[in-house]
Amino acid sequence: MNFMIVNKEELFMFNLDEYMLHQVLAIVGIVFLIFFIVGYIITAIFSKIMFDILGVRSGLAFIPFYNTYRIYKEYKGRVWKRNWGVAYLLTFTLPSVAIGALLLLLINLGFTTDAFSGQYAGILFTVIALLVVSGLIAYIFNFIMLFIMYLPIFDTKGRRVVLYIQVGLTILSSFSGFIFQGASNSTLSSIFSLAQLIFSIVFMVVYFVAATDIRARIRSGEYVLQEKLDYRILNSYEINSILKARGRRLVVPNMNNSFSDYPKNNNEEVNRIEYI
Repeated sequence: MNFMIVNKEELFMFNLDEYMLHQVLAIVGIVFLIFFIVGYIITAIFSKIMFDILGVRSGLAFIPFYNTYRIYKEYKGRVWKRNWGVAYLLTFTLPSVAIGALLLLLINLGFTTDAFSGQYAGILFTVIALLVVSGLIAYIFNFIMLFIMYLPIFDTKGRRVVLYIQVGLTILSSFSGFIFQGASNSTLSSIFSLAQLIFSIVFMVVYFVAATDIRARIRSGEYVLQEKLDYRILNSYEINSILKARGRRLVVPNMNNSFSDYPKNNNEEVNRIEYI
């Protein structure tokens, strides 16, 4: 299979020489690195709080990707039936790895006639194809993963309303290009983007407050962590029924706490069922 060879003359036709290409790629790489570092810091802090709740060693919260995976894994049997961490790794880690590999490949190629041969072009096109496919999958799973991650710690109606709005904005943003087509809608598109950015910050504050609040309740003995179900002695129907009865909540009031005046209900009684 023959690949078209890109030479310097063709690059100059687009007013883009080797030096400019490397500068553009360097800027893109720096921006990507900044986003990664900021995202890493936010995720690490949130994971540290969640690990305190889940009883996981705190140092693991600073391992990228694994920290989020571990939260999903700890939800299994407590809130959700499956380990959604596997889906997280496939839908969010792969695009990040593909972007990083693509940037490194482009920076190291040199974009000369000899460098951009058919061999490198094949690798480049493969990485781009992987990035596009994994990006589409990530878009589809994004709003689903929002529910799975934050619903268990949003145990008040107000917080859950914030979650529903964030999910709705995430879905709308996927179709914003179709909704705000045309020059006449450019202002609306800008307003929507700004509103989404502001609400994303509000959402981040809310889930930090929610996680910190739950950690404080756990440490005070007022609440306890849901126990993991034993999948060896329960069938699929029983697992689904118990998790649904728990109301998808990660913690419940501690009935052994003498200071707790929280009224008992059927959902909390489910946590104390013993199976023989």
